[in-house]
Amino acid sequence: MSQDPEFKMSQDYEVIPPQKKSAYPILIEDWEYLKSRIRKISDNANFYHTVGSILLGVAGSALIAALTIKIPEVIEGEMPFELLVAWFIFASAIASGLLSLHFGGSQRKVQNANVEDVVEHMELIENKYETKT
Repeated sequence: MSQDPEFKMSQDYEVIPPQKKSAYPILIEDWEYLKSRIRKISDNANFYHTVGSILLGVAGSALIAALTIKIPEVIEGEMPFELLVAWFIFASAIASGLLSLHFGGSQRKVQNANVEDVVEHMELIENKYETKT
């Protein structure tokens, strides 16, 4: 058998061992639970806020159109079709936009609750072990 060649360095290095740190031994079940909870966290609230903002922009445009539309002749007691469409778009866009923003806020609360659930479980694991002070 051949011997390994001698390993030489051109400079002297001092190998520094890692410092002693604290660690928590965690059960595999706890680790898997935390991973599954983190996988379930998603950020859909930004989507609803974006859609709500777009709809409110559409509502603003429809409001401006409804207020500035030129009506050639108005038959007494009848609303022109263009004006009716502008007000309908305004009403439906503002209602949908506000609902979307509200739903986005509710979704954010649910997501924060999921995050808090994971953090609480991690704190429970921490509290199982005494720390030296």
